[in-house]
Amino acid sequence: MAQRNLRLKDGLKQRIDHVARDRGYRSSSAFMVQAIEEKLQRLEAVDSMSEAEARIAATFDQIMREVRSLHTSMQAQFALTDALTKYVLTCMIEPPSDLLEAARAKAKTRYDKLMRSAVKTITGQVANSLYEAATDEG
Repeated sequence: MAQRNLRLKDGLKQRIDHVARDRGYRSSSAFMVQAIEEKLQRLEAVDSMSEAEARIAATFDQIMREVRSLHTSMQAQFALTDALTKYVLTCMIEPPSDLLEAARAKAKTRYDKLMRSAVKTITGQVANSLYEAATDEG
């Protein structure tokens, strides 16, 4: 076991002796060894926390990059949908007034079918909808 010599101010030495005696240590040296060990453990804990914080920060950075990527993709999807809608509305011919009600009824049916398909796609039921479409036709 290595031996170290310490020079302590009188006030500090008296405090150490007093605490060691009050807390039941064999000697003031035993108290100082215990205090040094506890300090080293706290330093190791702080170092490991710093490493954990760095890993967490890196994870947050990665998540933010992915969120930005998704945001960009969503903006592209909205732009595409907007352009497609404008194109369809520009090229669509208005039905004659006597067929307007029938055209609206058919459009509502197509819209409902489109919405059901979109919901199935969003909820991951694409395979089921393909099966239903095949059985509806057959």
